[in-house]
Amino acid sequence: MTAVLMLALLAPPPESLDKVRAEPKPERRSELAIEYAGAAMARARKTVSESGSRAGLEAALKETVEACQLALDALRETGKRPNKLGRQYKRAEMRTRQYVKELTDVALALSLDDRPMAESARDRVQLLHEEFLVGVMSGK
Repeated sequence: MTAVLMLALLAPPPESLDKVRAEPKPERRSELAIEYAGAAMARARKTVSESGSRAGLEAALKETVEACQLALDALRETGKRPNKLGRQYKRAEMRTRQYVKELTDVALALSLDDRPMAESARDRVQLLHEEFLVGVMSGK
């Protein structure tokens, strides 16, 4: 069991959001979407640290938000109540909380002209984080 878990953690994130959308199992799609959001967030941080292109940063931020939204939509698509998917909601809640912190750091690293796009992405991920948190906190 532990070996399977370690292999899952070492597996590379999906190559594209379309491959994540193609996953037939909603719970697995949600997990893949959260992993993809992390990869997109890493690309955004790398773009900022290397003074990359604005278009590249916009694309990475957009993909982060889309992946987080896809994760929430996939969990809702199961038709199960959030308390039945507690582990998935909790994992997504913790990861989106981390993404909000990282997006705040990215926004602060940008010039004043470029901050609104990062702040907009941060605000959207914050709303999604709150949705996951509601799922975690919902009663049995």
